[in-house]
Amino acid sequence: METLKQPTKTKINSFLQGIVESAPHSIKAKIAPEALDYHDASTFFADILQHGCASGMVSQLIYYTDTHKFFDKHYDAIEHIRDQVEENIGEPLSITGDLKNCLAWFAFEETAYQIALEMGLLD
Repeated sequence: METLKQPTKTKINSFLQGIVESAPHSIKAKIAPEALDYHDASTFFADILQHGCASGMVSQLIYYTDTHKFFDKHYDAIEHIRDQVEENIGEPLSITGDLKNCLAWFAFEETAYQIALEMGLLD
C-alpha cells in the first residue's frame, strides 16, 4: 500500500472545492463533499483506500437503493473506469455479489485513489 503524504488542509480543501465547482455532476464531485465533511480530508482518503466503501464510511453508498442509483447515474463513467482498469491489469474485474453495488463501490474507490494521486497524497 502506498503511504499518504501530508499537504496542507487549505490545499486539500481548495482542490476538493475546485472539483465540485468544475465538474459538479461527476463521480469526483460525489467524493469531494464526503472528504470535506470527514473530520480530516486527508484521513478520508487514507481510510477509503484502506477500508473501502464496504466499511460503511461513505454515507451515500450504504444501501443497495443508493448504490444502484449511483451506478445508473454514473454508468458511462463507471464503465470507462472499469475498461481502463481491466486494460491495465490484463483481465476482467472479478464481480462478487450485486453487480451495481460492486461496480459503484469500485468506481468510487478507484476515483478516490485517482484524486489522492492528483493531490499528491500518495508516493
